[in-house]
Amino acid sequence: MEKITHIDDKGRKYIAWKGELGMNIIIGPPEGVVDVLGLPEPFATNLHNVLFARNIMNQRDASRPNALLGALQETLNIDVQRLNEAFFRYYQDGGHNG
Repeated sequence: MEKITHIDDKGRKYIAWKGELGMNIIIGPPEGVVDVLGLPEPFATNLHNVLFARNIMNQRDASRPNALLGALQETLNIDVQRLNEAFFRYYQDGGHNG
């Protein structure tokens, strides 16, 4: 089997084994692990993809010192950038919505 990057319909990235007949076997990050937190989209997908990028694929990886803290900080940084851009657009627009 070949190891591949699989991207689902939400844009979440996974390491997977490419199986026969187009069936992929997910290695990690675990499907739905961020969903049990009840996070809104796109934050949940951003966090999932940071776990992927940081190679946090299982409980052992998540137990590395500061692994999850770093992933959360990186994910929040992404959203801070978006919030900053929203403020910029808001004031570029004269402080009006829409």
